[in-house]
Amino acid sequence: MRAVTLTKARECGETWAVDAELRDALNQLAEDLRGEIRSGDAETRTYIGEVVGASAAETRAYVGEVVGASAAETRAYVGEVVGASAAETRAYIGEVVGASAAETRAYIGEVVGASAAETRRHSGVIGESLRGEIRALAEAMALNNEGTRRRFSDEAGRTERLEGRVLSLEARVTNLEDNRKTPRQL
Repeated sequence: MRAVTLTKARECGETWAVDAELRDALNQLAEDLRGEIRSGDAETRTYIGEVVGASAAETRAYVGEVVGASAAETRAYVGEVVGASAAETRAYIGEVVGASAAETRAYIGEVVGASAAETRRHSGVIGESLRGEIRALAEAMALNNEGTRRRFSDEAGRTERLEGRVLSLEARVTNLEDNRKTPRQL
C-alpha cells in the first residue's frame, strides 16, 4: 500500500520529506559505492593492461611467424605463375597484333580512299557556293559605294548652302551691331 501511495505522490509532483538519519545513511551509502567503483576501476585497468600487453606480444610474434612463412611461399608461387603467364601472353599478343595490323591497314586504305573522293566533291560544291556569294557581296558593295558617293555629294551641296547662309547671317549680324545705338546715345 505504501508503494501505491509513493507512485501517486510522484505522479502529482509531490515529494515526501526524508528524515535526517535516512538522508545521512543514503549519503554514506553513495560515498561507499563511489569508493568501491573507483577501487574496482583501478584494479580492472591494471588487469586489462597486463592481459592486453601479454596478448599483444604473443599476437605480434605469431603474426610475424605466419606472415613471414606465407610471404616466402607467396613470392615463390607468384614467381612461377607470372613467369609462365608472361611467356604465354607475349606469344598470344604477337599473334593478335600481327593479324589486327593487316586488317587495320586494309580497312584504313578503304576508308581513306572513299573519304578523299567525297571530300574532293564536297570541296568543289563549297567552292562554287563561295564564288557565287562573293560575287553577290561584291555587287552589293559596289551599289553601296555608289549610294555613299551620292550621299556625300548631296551632303557637300547642303554644307556649301549652309555655309553661304551662315556667312550672310554673320554679315547681317555684323551690320546690325555696327548700326545699333548704345543706350547712352538715345
